[in-house]
Formats: sequence, C-alpha cells, structure tokens
Amino acid sequence: MPIARNTNAAAIKPVTRQCVIIRGTVGATVEAGEAVTLQSDGFWDPAIATAVVKNAGLAVQGGAVGDEIDIVILGEVECVTGATPGAIVYVSDTAGEPAETAGTKSFVLGFAKSATALVIMPQTVAFS
Repeated sequence: MPIARNTNAAAIKPVTRQCVIIRGTVGATVEAGEAVTLQSDGFWDPAIATAVVKNAGLAVQGGAVGDEIDIVILGEVECVTGATPGAIVYVSDTAGEPAETAGTKSFVLGFAKSATALVIMPQTVAFS
C-alpha cells in the first residue's frame, strides 16, 4: 500500500510536545495533513514539487484563504497511512501530498517513523 495523507482531520496531530509549531495564514484552501510552504506573499499554500520549494511544514488543521492554522515545522506528526518506516518522505508533484518518491524539484519533508507517523525535518535537495 503506498503512502497517503490521512484524510481524517481529527486524526492529524503532533505526537509529542517537542514539536515546533508555528501559526501561519493560508493563501489557498489547505487540508489537515497537507505539506505546506511559505510563499513570497507571506501566505502558506499547499507545497508542490513541480516548482522549487524552499521551506515546508505540515498543516495540523485545514483552513480557507485568510485563516490562521497550526503548522508543524519540526517534529513527529500522525498524518499518513501506508508509509514505510524509515523511508524518506518528500513533497510530491501533487499539491500538498507527501510521497516516498521525490517530485520534479526534490524537497525532503522528513521521514516515516511508522506506517502512520512522519518526523518532519524539512530540507531542500535541489533548487533548479
């Protein structure tokens, strides 16, 4: 079974108190569990690897344009199904969706700790 974002918004949650969580205003509709990136306009939008991603985090809750949401930028989050423990997890070419294969412009979101939990540790792999 391939990795998928858990679509049960109530199940998306930081696992430990050691997570670094920031508040961000969304510039597009965001769903809980989506990978998001800070745009040059100051808004957080679903991250997509068809363009260069310079930073990313994971939305803990959903929101509409202009809403403030919590974003995990470092730490463990229950947010997926079917992940391979130990696998690197990337921002994919599908907006907001994590994947175990790199998108067009590689950006590491973190790694899978279990089939359902990711450790968010963002790092840029390629700028071009």
